[in-house]
Amino acid sequence: MSDPLIIEKSGSQQEMPSPKRKLCVSEIIEVVRVYYQLRKGELTGPSRERRVSWPRQMAMAMIRNRTLLSTTDIAGALGLQHHTTVMYGLKQVQARCRAIPEIKADYDELRRQLAERAGSADFIRHEHAHGRSFSTVRAGRG
Repeated sequence: MSDPLIIEKSGSQQEMPSPKRKLCVSEIIEVVRVYYQLRKGELTGPSRERRVSWPRQMAMAMIRNRTLLSTTDIAGALGLQHHTTVMYGLKQVQARCRAIPEIKADYDELRRQLAERAGSADFIRHEHAHGRSFSTVRAGRG
């Protein structure tokens, strides 16, 4: 089984699940909802408004990083009809984190809040030349 928590397949870093405790989807959704100041049910509702769709995509990325759920399961948890919506959302988060420092800061802050809530440190797997060797290090806290 491959690592289910990959955000950057071709990049140099891949996130790994926390070794201590997995968060349940409802906890992750709640953290994202509060961070983006949305009302209960908005992230899992049908709205396509930008003020809801972007936080929903961030929730997709956080769920993917902190659980072992498939894209189909993530879609179901967020009230979406298709797993391809989740696949698209994950690509959007990845692209925007690379291009926009403010979004990367939001992403990192959500990760920090989730790690704090889980009571554990995050770990990052570093990929070396041509993806052939790996090492795991503890991510810095900030």
